Amino acid sequence: MGTTLSNDRRSSRDNGRAGVTIVELAAVLRCPACGGALSATTGDRALGCGACGLRAPIVNGIPRFVDTPADETARRTQASFGYEWTHFNDWRQSGETNFNDYFQGLDFEALRSALVLDAGCGMGRHARQIARFARQVVAIDFSRAIDQAAANTADAGNVDCVQADLLALPLAAESFDSVYSLGVLHHLDRTEQALAGLVRALKPGGRIRIYLYWKRHGWKGRLLDAVTVARRVTTRMPFPVLRGFCRILSYGLFGGVVLPYRALSMAGVRAVQEWPLFVYSKYPLNVLYNDQFDRFSAPIEKRYEPEEVRALLERAGLVSITVRPCFGWIADGTKPNAQGSP
Repeated sequence: MGTTLSNDRRSSRDNGRAGVTIVELAAVLRCPACGGALSATTGDRALGCGACGLRAPIVNGIPRFVDTPADETARRTQASFGYEWTHFNDWRQSGETNFNDYFQGLDFEALRSALVLDAGCGMGRHARQIARFARQVVAIDFSRAIDQAAANTADAGNVDCVQADLLALPLAAESFDSVYSLGVLHHLDRTEQALAGLVRALKPGGRIRIYLYWKRHGWKGRLLDAVTVARRVTTRMPFPVLRGFCRILSYGLFGGVVLPYRALSMAGVRAVQEWPLFVYSKYPLNVLYNDQFDRFSAPIEKRYEPEEVRALLERAGLVSITVRPCFGWIADGTKPNAQGSP
């Protein structure tokens, strides 16, 4: 189980780790309706709440706490990310480059004994990669992408997948040592409620990391304004049609923008590093294609100033907050202990 990794990036087998049983996983899960404890039914076919009677089926080894939402926007969001990560499901396309960008500065050594939460895991690329360092990872997504995440993390040996809504988390309070949610919260209508739920699941002294889109100004901001106008149409398009549109768009952007960026960068021109889409000069075409679908499909897209990100984490009760640019904002915060200190 697990892939062979050199030096400190050892495989799950080398660390002697194995995935937990449904009974063990249930210990960190709670009923999203009443907060009651859950127990596995005969044959591990479902998790049941003894307090309110809620029953969460276990399908293909994954506890399922969500159904199709009644709200139209939530329904489109769920369908959009389910479609996206089912079709763009190769985690190797973004690989180490993406991981190094998002997880720069994380204390990997501290994760050796940690239970980690991936909140909004998509196809499971980050869960798979962080699993090399963590004791155990619980990966949550509310779309059918959770099945792709389970497939992509199957050989990690220490990743457990749960289909659940970030706005109704089925998690025990203060049960996770580390939490991250990358590129997810800005797609939710109730971002602060979702963040509050993640902080509730975090142990005192634990650290949370989020990634949010940034606001841009000047000519860069005007480009994003044009994207916003286009999204009024694209977020209503059938997914196969939109995927075709994004494929054509991506070929044009890659040939007309990304490849020239690469040439200029190789020539020592550093000014282009601050220009839109420069990040894709580090990636193959399919990563750009994937991200264009993501950009034009999700019905909600919020953008933030750095001080807005900091205020968001402060209102969630976090301390020792840092916010840094990374083609958006990477923000970290610590949940204080009972005495209010990190």
